[in-house]
Amino acid sequence: MAPVARQVRLSTKGQVVLPLEVRKRMGLKPGDRLVVVGEDDIATLMTPKRYAESLRGAAGGTYGKGRAEIDAYVRRERRTWPR
Repeated sequence: MAPVARQVRLSTKGQVVLPLEVRKRMGLKPGDRLVVVGEDDIATLMTPKRYAESLRGAAGGTYGKGRAEIDAYVRRERRTWPR
């Protein structure tokens, strides 16, 4: 399905109304929560689940490449905690 692009107006309270077609495509209902990701001149709206999926694996390898390396990292960090 092709993306939907519509122009909306920002209210004095910083609110926007999502076009009906966008709400239907995303399956949104009143009260649903959205995540807004802003960068420079781009704002992206996502459902929390979609946002979580987009971050999956982003920190992969940061603390080790396997269970043993990650466990060793955690043990080293815990040794630095004040007692």
